[in-house]
Amino acid sequence: MTDQIKVQKLAGFRDYFAEDVKVREYVINIFKKVFEKYGYEPLETPALENSNIFVGELGDEAEKLFYRFKDQGGRDIMLKYDVMTPMCRTVAENINNIVFPYKRYQIQNVWRSEKPQKGRFREFTQCDADTIGSSSVICDAEFIQMGIEALINIGFKEFRANINNRKLLSGIIQFAGASEKEFIPICISIDKLPKIGREKVKKELIEKRKISSEISEKILEVVTLTGETEELLEKLKKQLVNVPVAMEAINELEIIFDYFKTIKLDKKFYRFTPFIARGLAYYTGPVWEFEILEGDVGSVAGCGRYDNIIGKFVGKEVAATGGSFGIERLVEVIKSRKMIDISSIIAKALVTIFDKSLFNNSLIIADQLRKNNISTILYPVPTEKLDKQLKYANKKNIPYVIIIGPEEVASGKVVLKNMKTGEQKNLTIEELIKQLNG
Repeated sequence: MTDQIKVQKLAGFRDYFAEDVKVREYVINIFKKVFEKYGYEPLETPALENSNIFVGELGDEAEKLFYRFKDQGGRDIMLKYDVMTPMCRTVAENINNIVFPYKRYQIQNVWRSEKPQKGRFREFTQCDADTIGSSSVICDAEFIQMGIEALINIGFKEFRANINNRKLLSGIIQFAGASEKEFIPICISIDKLPKIGREKVKKELIEKRKISSEISEKILEVVTLTGETEELLEKLKKQLVNVPVAMEAINELEIIFDYFKTIKLDKKFYRFTPFIARGLAYYTGPVWEFEILEGDVGSVAGCGRYDNIIGKFVGKEVAATGGSFGIERLVEVIKSRKMIDISSIIAKALVTIFDKSLFNNSLIIADQLRKNNISTILYPVPTEKLDKQLKYANKKNIPYVIIIGPEEVASGKVVLKNMKTGEQKNLTIEELIKQLNG
């Protein structure tokens, strides 16, 4: 060949070899199993969507990251930026055929033209689950329970769901005397309380957000109240009794925590956190995140109620709640901590070829092993020396090699070689299958 093609993957994209694929499948399969246990059903939407469902909905910063282009028919299309927006489009298109409440999960890739850097990629997997068509906060409580179960099943021991309510934050800000237009900036600052502490948040509120010292102090006094969940809710009731939206939020939170109490959910896995804000641009009620406490991992899921989003697609309010888990982040934590034993072994046995004349004998053995559900590689080159075949098994981390030479054919047996210990056994086919299935 004279012209060699330069091979290099696009920046911000990744290749996944066996170990990565297996860890991802392990995590995804746990989520699928748990989601379906709670009655969520799978949904998949196309990679490409009409751009109009995204444009104007997600903000200017998000739109800078769109993979948007014209197709050959001149249509304005794009790779999907998230899975929630196409879900809204799907619900709107099928509004008369869906039985509500509709519980769906969706685990698919999305694309964003991010600046490539550690932990940020241009193609990644979103793992979402949502309940559409019910305003009951029992759906929110059930999602939190489900998320806790999934993280336990994955292998995490020290984590919790931090739970709040968007309406409570709105009530607190009203109580303190701030205006509605100051709501989002204030929430962005108080959401930083765990990271930078009370005094730095207060300084940011005053200097950056231009909130008066008196209002800032009043807000911080409320959101930093301490105590067990029931005690804390009672304190908030007394302070915010004259703020209807706050009382509505407290009632919703009490329903959620009563749900947990009824099912005897371990208190270490959840906490009422009055300052948690999440992405308040579209949340309308309870909000929560799942935070891994071990090793400074932080949040691995953002969730909440969003009763105003789907209505933009159908022309009427459609209640919805749910959340998104970060598959990539969870996978990286699992790999770095070696939390699970994902073997890199791709086959349990290699059947060697002694020479061309005995190829059929090796083929029959490999076929019998596969029929007994033993993962097997048949060495494909009959002319290569046995030593080279053994080296191949070592490089591929294949634990057992099967040798069938003239003596073995004559005796009706095979040689099973343990590549780790070097031990060799002469076995019949039945004995071989029993040994490899043991």
